[in-house]
Amino acid sequence: MRLHQNERFTAHSRTGIETIKQLVETFPINEYPVEVIDQVKASYSAYAGVRPTQLVAGNGSDELIGYLCARYAGPESPVIASQPDFVMYQFYADRARAEFSKVPLLDGMALDVDGLLAAPGNIIFLSHPHNPSGILRKEADVRRLLDSGKYVVIDEAYIDFAFEQSMVGLLDEYPNAIILRTLSKAFGLASLRLGFLIASEQVVAEVESIKSPYNVSGLSAAVGIAIMAEPELDLVLEETFASRDTIARLVEPLGRTYPSAANFVYVEYEENERFTERCAKAGLRIRLFDGAFRVSCGSKEAMEILEKCVEEELQCVVGQVNE
Repeated sequence: MRLHQNERFTAHSRTGIETIKQLVETFPINEYPVEVIDQVKASYSAYAGVRPTQLVAGNGSDELIGYLCARYAGPESPVIASQPDFVMYQFYADRARAEFSKVPLLDGMALDVDGLLAAPGNIIFLSHPHNPSGILRKEADVRRLLDSGKYVVIDEAYIDFAFEQSMVGLLDEYPNAIILRTLSKAFGLASLRLGFLIASEQVVAEVESIKSPYNVSGLSAAVGIAIMAEPELDLVLEETFASRDTIARLVEPLGRTYPSAANFVYVEYEENERFTERCAKAGLRIRLFDGAFRVSCGSKEAMEILEKCVEEELQCVVGQVNE
């Protein structure tokens, strides 16, 4: 069972599946996607509460990270990010031949704002909720970063699980603020690769100037429109939150956890490799980090297996203490 990629584990509604089937049968796949991209941007802008002209659609938000690094970084201008954070920031910095300025997080996974501001470079990436811990960033910290004049990319891949905490409102105040979104997580379209950049019209124009044409599949865009119209998100969130609460309760005895606002729970645990291997043998794939592990939300069956793995791990710990 896949509890390592932070994928949505709930199925799409029956009507959603039927709509997708109809699209596969009727969509004009012989045509280049033009109008449908405008339509998906209109649909997502309504959901996000912004203007369609503030959006760039991407082949997943990862592609948009690449465009931002290509446009605002390079051999003479590093990319700045906290450590740990989403690994693709460094991947695309490397592709842009830019140095990658890593700024360690403070205790509790808090941003080192002073460190980020002091680091060389003109663009800062940060995830909100934070990947991998799931905690929310403080708006006051992000405002301090924006006040520097550097571009600040707020990666809200998981914000659908905490929608009221979005920082999209900062776009009205800061022309250097950039938001990233995706339909891969709560909307469950990871395989279709559909993400969005939300920013000022100036930033949108600059990114569009280097973006390849027809970078998003028309069929992916059409499915995205259909799924966004389905009234299933509330149920998805309800089931995700229930699973997240279960994970947090189960793993708490193993180590330090964080108040996650995403669809996973991150645990700092010295025997993380042993526990990850234990889960793998039981059929659960979880994500291994340096001195920690992360468990994505999953089905009730997956939670039952996780519970057994935790029980076995605790018995192992007790056995070590008694030796």
